[in-house]
This record gives sequence, C-alpha cells and structure tokens, in this order.
Amino acid sequence: MFRQFFTSAPFWLNGLVLVRIFTGMLIMKYGKVLFSSSEMQGQFDFFENVIKFPAPYFLAYLAKGTEFFGGLFLALGLFTRLASLMLATTMFVATFIANNGKFWSDAEVSFMYMLLFLVFFFAGPGKWSLDYLLFDRKNNNL
Repeated sequence: MFRQFFTSAPFWLNGLVLVRIFTGMLIMKYGKVLFSSSEMQGQFDFFENVIKFPAPYFLAYLAKGTEFFGGLFLALGLFTRLASLMLATTMFVATFIANNGKFWSDAEVSFMYMLLFLVFFFAGPGKWSLDYLLFDRKNNNL
C-alpha cells in the first residue's frame, strides 16, 4: 500500500480527466458575463481605461467568449488542445498584462489557470472525451 506513494506510476490513468472537466466548468464561470450587458460594460471599461487595450470591445468579447466556450469545450473534451491553447493565452494576458505579472499576489488565480491549461494542452483530453470518441477511437480499432 505505502509503496504506491513512492513510485512515479500514476494511481489512476484517467485521473487528469476529472481535473479537466472541473477546470472547464470553473473557467466558464468567468466567461458567463458574456451574457450580461451590464457586466460586459464593466469589462469594456476595464479593457479601455485601465489596461488601455486597442479595440477594447472586440478584445473583451474575445476574452470572455474564450473563457466561456473554451471552458465548455474543455469540459466536454472537444477540440481540447485548441481550447487549452486559447485559454492559456487568455490567462497569460490576464496574468502578465492585466495584472502586471504579479502572480505571487493579485494574479495567482489566472496564473494557476494558465498552468492547468498548459497541462491539458500537453497531456491531451484522455479517453473520456469527445475528441477520443470522434477522432481517436476509430483509428485505434483499425
């Protein structure tokens, strides 16, 4: 029993799948402001006046759309690597531009999300995903 704690072998090969699903659902929470015009106005003001991005309306919709729909795709395991890359990029901007790279204090949540999205990009979605059902399963049966 205790020997399992001192090995590099995973306890459960599909354990990362649960982390992927819950991370996708959690990031969707930040993107749901996409459906509230008053909350999006706050995002527009932040993008335009605080971090002074060009095209603040487009970039605010892009960021929140990526959080919501990228999180949905991540939770479902659909286009996982593309969604993870887009989400990691969004969190990179949130960490190092919007929060001035203060990932030891203000930006720790966005930094941790960025790291998780990079894990999913490199590790892939696993067998419990729509990517596996749509793209891999038929190739593995040949």
